[in-house]
Amino acid sequence: MDTIKILEEAIQSEQEAQAKYQQGAEEAEDAKTRTMFKQLVEDEARHEKVLKERLKAVKLLKGISG
Repeated sequence: MDTIKILEEAIQSEQEAQAKYQQGAEEAEDAKTRTMFKQLVEDEARHEKVLKERLKAVKLLKGISG
């Protein structure tokens, strides 16, 4: 599997995790649990941003646009 494919799949996983944690926040029965899930959403969003930046860098190195 090539680097681009791995990064694209990792980005997808981060997005799926964000959706799962957002659902957890919405369904949480108490404030502490809701806060925990919201923090996890933010963590995954940061991970996604880093992965997208690295994907962009790899594509630049390989001369791929987009």
